[in-house]
Amino acid sequence: MLTPVLETERLLLRPLKESDAEAIFRNWASDPEVAKYMSWSTHSGIEVTKEWLQSIQANIAAEDKYDWGFVRKSDNKLIGSGGIYFKEERGMFTVGYNLMRDCWNQGYTTEAVAKILEFAVKDLEQTRLFAYHAKENPNSGKVMEKLGFRYTKDTAYDSMDGKRHFEAKEYLYERTSKQVLL
Repeated sequence: MLTPVLETERLLLRPLKESDAEAIFRNWASDPEVAKYMSWSTHSGIEVTKEWLQSIQANIAAEDKYDWGFVRKSDNKLIGSGGIYFKEERGMFTVGYNLMRDCWNQGYTTEAVAKILEFAVKDLEQTRLFAYHAKENPNSGKVMEKLGFRYTKDTAYDSMDGKRHFEAKEYLYERTSKQVLL
């Protein structure tokens, strides 16, 4: 299934494209505060952002990876990105997200990820997803809890370049027939 366009009250979630490189680099990929707890490192130049976008484009029709750009409707500004990625070893999707610093603490992440969860449950018929965050980044855990994720265990992860190690908390989302999505 191609990554569909999703819509919330304030956001349009759409597939990322190579022409987004400048906005992504400027708005969050080059910001060390945004990258601080991410598995990816701060992009050193726009070429790194372009390479990342090319890898996303190469997987646009994959049924195990769905990436969206978060576009604020009020000004058509690309403010973040996120998605779900199937982890074979776990037998379920994991959720990931990031947002430009100027948009933190305004409910955008919760709004976007709620819509992504709705897509996973309704369109992909998933009943369980997991997510994790660095212990030093409790605000990410608050987003997960608002969306119905429940803490399951302590874990750890490394950055993709292997230079950083994070102690983390893992959460599980289990969809029940009685549960109502945001």
